[in-house]
Amino acid sequence: MLRSSSSVDGMPMEDNAGEKGRRRSCPSGPTPVDSTIFIKQPYTQVAFDEIYLKEQNTDKPPLFQRAKEKVSCTPKKVFKVLSDFLPIIKTVRYYNLKENAVVDILSGITIGILHIPQALAFGLLTSVKVENGLYTSVWPIILYVIFGTSPHVSMGTSAVICIVTASVVDKQADVFKAANVDLRLSYVNGSLNASLPEWESIPEFMDYKEHVSMTIALFVGVILLAMGFMRLGFITAYLSESFFAAFTSGAAVHIATSQIPPLLGISIPRYGGAFKIVKTYTAIFENITEVNVAAIITTIICIAFIFLIKECINERFKDKLFIPIPVELLVVIIATLVSYLGKLNEEFGLAIVGNIPSTIPPPVLPDTTGVQDYFVDCFVIAILIFANTIAMAKVCAKKHNYEVDDSQELIAYGMCNFVSAFLKCFPSAVAPPRSMVASNMNAKSTINGIFAALLMILVIMAMSILFEPLPKAALASIIVAALKGLFIQIGDCRKFWRINKIDFVIWFSTIVSVVFLDIDFGLGIGVIVSLITVVFQTQFARGFRLGRITKDGAIVEYKRYTESVEDTGVKVFRFQSNLFFANAEIFRNTLYRCTVNPRKLLKFLKKQERKGGNKEKKVSTDMTGVTVTSERKVSQVSINSNGKNSSTTNLNKSDNPVFSISDENISRSSNYPGNGSYQGMPRQMSTASSLSQIGYEEDPETGDELVTPEKIRIMRKTHHIIIDCSNINYLDASGANVLGHIYSEYDHVKIKVFLAGCSVDMIKTMMQAGIFDKIPKGNLFLTLYDAIAVAKTQSIRPLPPVVEDYDDEEAAEDSYITNIQ
Repeated sequence: MLRSSSSVDGMPMEDNAGEKGRRRSCPSGPTPVDSTIFIKQPYTQVAFDEIYLKEQNTDKPPLFQRAKEKVSCTPKKVFKVLSDFLPIIKTVRYYNLKENAVVDILSGITIGILHIPQALAFGLLTSVKVENGLYTSVWPIILYVIFGTSPHVSMGTSAVICIVTASVVDKQADVFKAANVDLRLSYVNGSLNASLPEWESIPEFMDYKEHVSMTIALFVGVILLAMGFMRLGFITAYLSESFFAAFTSGAAVHIATSQIPPLLGISIPRYGGAFKIVKTYTAIFENITEVNVAAIITTIICIAFIFLIKECINERFKDKLFIPIPVELLVVIIATLVSYLGKLNEEFGLAIVGNIPSTIPPPVLPDTTGVQDYFVDCFVIAILIFANTIAMAKVCAKKHNYEVDDSQELIAYGMCNFVSAFLKCFPSAVAPPRSMVASNMNAKSTINGIFAALLMILVIMAMSILFEPLPKAALASIIVAALKGLFIQIGDCRKFWRINKIDFVIWFSTIVSVVFLDIDFGLGIGVIVSLITVVFQTQFARGFRLGRITKDGAIVEYKRYTESVEDTGVKVFRFQSNLFFANAEIFRNTLYRCTVNPRKLLKFLKKQERKGGNKEKKVSTDMTGVTVTSERKVSQVSINSNGKNSSTTNLNKSDNPVFSISDENISRSSNYPGNGSYQGMPRQMSTASSLSQIGYEEDPETGDELVTPEKIRIMRKTHHIIIDCSNINYLDASGANVLGHIYSEYDHVKIKVFLAGCSVDMIKTMMQAGIFDKIPKGNLFLTLYDAIAVAKTQSIRPLPPVVEDYDDEEAAEDSYITNIQ
């Protein structure tokens, strides 16, 4: 049946005075007469599949033929395979020299300028030699040019990765110190008053730390390569935003703490392991009287200069500047000149960088001795490198409208670390500031990295000697000033508290454990808490009854919205979670609590029998006093599986392809529209009271809940339970079995269970679990509206003269416990 429609863009027009032609998002009254209503008859899932499901194509070629097509070798396939593994091939082949060269050269040189101060500073931050930072700003860049896909990712030194690496290096350094206690004595001169030299001044000690950092890079590369070839890029999806925010902010506290000694010009031991931040601050306060005034002045001037340029010029005029002013490089140059001309090291004892080799070292094999002690740390660093770098790559890809391949990026990051480990580099990753500069300069291809690497090679070969007078306080100032964003990020705790308390729990537990224990401990605790919260969320999944709004038939949470009512005898239940072993019992308990508990009803009925309750004497009244009717068989017209008219059918026959509404129910069901609206239907409020309104009464004889005819009458008024399965995306064997047991338990008390909106995967799991041996396929409906429309036409089923208890098989529910001898 179709009626004429008056609408604009699908929205009815209001004719009220003063609002003529006004479009409303929600009509305030009943459906206007001039609206379109599509009427269709309700479908079971079986009926809908018989009519519309496409037949699967079984005429596939043989497996050998399909394999042959996959492995066939043609020039195009060879090029595709090589260019996928080595993207530089495609980049060079399709490179537009005229349009892209100038932009790539300028962006590469600019990024190289940013690399110089960061390479010097982050080499010290990693607790290795300064030159290792310079090497890490060369080889990973070149390797990413060959294997990477994003023109804006700038591989090299990264503050967070450096401090995590330093944590591992310092722990292993403590092992070296314990095993080589007498090493420092060999460097003491013959005088009686000579003091023991600092460990950092002993070449063997620094060489050991260098090899540890190289070994970390080696195994980080192996892990990333393995993840890339196995396509495990999805693994970072299990780490939430709150976790990363807390971890990086906690790492910023460690970075800043590690730079306080050079900022103050004091020398203290580097600590590793749990509570190292407490030990570090204890040592700082113990040596606070030895601060160097020149270092403090240098620190204040450098940090003030950096913030002045960044906030007052770069940030304020970022739309007018072609490139931001490289303030860090200016600090390095000016501090070096002032230190050299003023002889700050000789005159004031200001610590300087010292000797920097001006050669590119040949490849060497990392010393992997003792790697088993920190292999887990290597895995953690690998995950952090991938998570941070791919996130930055996707930000740039979205801005410039291109795509990055997660698996190929994993391979690229793996090669950057694996190969560079033989070239005296520590683990490398993206640095967001450098990548944002490349993005703002609109770098065209990864070739821009070649020019950044060439500039760094020039610095190492010809200019490294110029940085020997550079004060360490200036480098520390650069590092601390770069942490501003991470410290501001701590304020996100308020956002997580407002949005979701679980996110706040993850954030709080991660940052506290990172700061007060150690970075690796904190990362492990944060991951564990994140996984535990996932489990807890399954335990607190919501389930509730659904009702419909009387004006327009919208299905909403019952009693949450005004004018929401339930249809008499029908209770609709929705569970907002997947259904699997962890929450199957929660699902059942919530369903029973929200609707009718069949176990409780069965218990009440059995007690009623034992007390000599009236047995069923009439067809129209059962022993509880509830009016019942037998299932109706009426003459009706329905649509069969071929879409043609058919003759008399049984409404409740399980293999009936399409349900239709009997003549006597036309008045309340014929207005059911296919669009899910109940417009025009008369109200049918459920008059049954809730058991909670009656309250709990204790039986004076047994101490159990008192059984009254009123309680049984209320529970028996429900003749259909409809489970809305539209939110259940995953179903396992335990969840499927629970559905079968629920159906059996309700069947004992003559309550029918319908399932609505089941996904294809859910139906497949139920079929493989044999659930359709218990639940008829005719009880599965295409939509929730179809199930409600059919349930409303049916009535309460009479109870048998004697209600049977559950048998042994039903009580066991296929439990493993019955198989134990």
